[in-house]
Amino acid sequence: MPRLALPALALVALFACTKTTPAPPGNIAGKLAVPTADGSPFDPATLAGKPAVVVFWRPGCPHCRTELPDVARACKDKGATAVAVQVAEAPPTGLRVLEGLKWDGVVLVDDGTLRKDLAITKVPWTLVLRPDGTAARAFVGAQSYETLSGAIAAAAR
Repeated sequence: MPRLALPALALVALFACTKTTPAPPGNIAGKLAVPTADGSPFDPATLAGKPAVVVFWRPGCPHCRTELPDVARACKDKGATAVAVQVAEAPPTGLRVLEGLKWDGVVLVDDGTLRKDLAITKVPWTLVLRPDGTAARAFVGAQSYETLSGAIAAAAR
């Protein structure tokens, strides 16, 4: 195989895994007024002023567990807020998974309202929010650190 073919194949593989989906309209951050994992209310206004990455996930999803560390790292590197919204299973199960992943972002628990409102049918379902709370990008499936970093940088502009 020619030497140039390997880098080209690597790029194709990288971008082939990037599954974009139409971003939902409106103020998505404002819809995140759901409880945190400990049951306390979450104030979506805390997301204002900088980009955020919101991952809808479930503890039993291996693709979610693959993506969450990349989300955390990309958010830390780009100055964005990382939000994990658990959509299935009991909150303690999700917290154990997140502790194992060393997640230090916001942890929310959806009672099904967000899933229904945003028409989420697969996880991970990831939104990159602009500083005004609107969605700049939406992805289905686990995304790479590079894809997430680029989407955060674009949303910040």
